[in-house]
Amino acid sequence: MTQTPLRPALAVLAAALLAGCVVIPVPASRGKTTVVAGPAPASASCPRPQGATADEARILAQVNALRAARGLGRLTPSSRLRQVAQAHACDNAARGSYSHTGSDGATLQTRLHRYGYAPRRASENTGYGFDDAPDRLVAFWMNSPGHRANLLDPRVTEAALGLAQGTRSAWVLELALPR
Repeated sequence: MTQTPLRPALAVLAAALLAGCVVIPVPASRGKTTVVAGPAPASASCPRPQGATADEARILAQVNALRAARGLGRLTPSSRLRQVAQAHACDNAARGSYSHTGSDGATLQTRLHRYGYAPRRASENTGYGFDDAPDRLVAFWMNSPGHRANLLDPRVTEAALGLAQGTRSAWVLELALPR
């Protein structure tokens, strides 16, 4: 069977969409940023579920153990990144989604700026489900090349997890290197 030029492009697009992760290398800028953040959508506000703080600590400990086993630096929790992650988790839960694009069209870079986080580098892993065993989420991410690359990126130093309940749990892990 002959492949048309469109098929490889569709395969790459499908792989990118299914990977559930995005990496945004943010170059050092001179002067003011051109990102227009605007207010967060209403769906970006919801209470953190009971146990979310413990889930975040457990998941970050697992990620840090994986990083340490490879000689990589430890990720420290960031309260500012937690705001970004939680807002996007709420937005995703409200839509029953694990998208990297907000309901208002916001990208990761826009959301970071919206919450006052100026990154040099940032990436995001999302997940949907894993309600009964959040520890499986890290295994899921480690078995996905894009997610794995984000978790093991030696250039990021901070992380935070957002968790929101909808029909299923919506998870957002933000990893970044601040300016």
